[in-house]
Amino acid sequence: MRRLALGGITGPVLFAVVVLVCGALRPEYSHLQRFISELGAAGTPYAALMNYAGFVPAGFMLALFGVALAFVLPGGRLIGVAATLVTAFGLGIAASGMISCDIGCPQHGSLENVVHNAIAPVSFLCLIAATAMFGIRFRSLPAWRHLWLYSLLTSAGALCLLAVLGSSLDSRVLTGLWQRLMLAVLFIWCAIVGLKAFRNR
Repeated sequence: MRRLALGGITGPVLFAVVVLVCGALRPEYSHLQRFISELGAAGTPYAALMNYAGFVPAGFMLALFGVALAFVLPGGRLIGVAATLVTAFGLGIAASGMISCDIGCPQHGSLENVVHNAIAPVSFLCLIAATAMFGIRFRSLPAWRHLWLYSLLTSAGALCLLAVLGSSLDSRVLTGLWQRLMLAVLFIWCAIVGLKAFRNR
């Protein structure tokens, strides 16, 4: 079960690599201005590569990371809820690859686009809430105590970046940057906790 915790590392790394590859294959694409989901938007070049080599496998790896945390960390309701939220985040990432947005990922559009746009913020909030819950629990676990404040700061920082991202939806100015910074903050936490959980005995 501890090996599944490495999904907290392999999932984000795979996702980042596929995003960079797909972005490089589309010279007109801007990582600063555009959503990651636009690389997998219906009808766009290399959408299948982004969705089925990036979103779907990375999402399932992150979901398994959440499952591993439920078994590796000492029991308790808070840990169980937090691990479930991490798993939900991973499944949300996978679902985002199976349910694509329209070209440009507009706020309104096809039913698939509306569903895709609804999945993303809920998934982000799941992981943001989970990092805060783990931070609270880590404080009372000697082997994990050094990560409690970092986890709370990760949650607060990611929530702020999500708010800034939301405020840029109309202008689409630096929307891609805010999304990537938020995911970087959360993915780094996943990698650190995943490695710690793998090594934990």
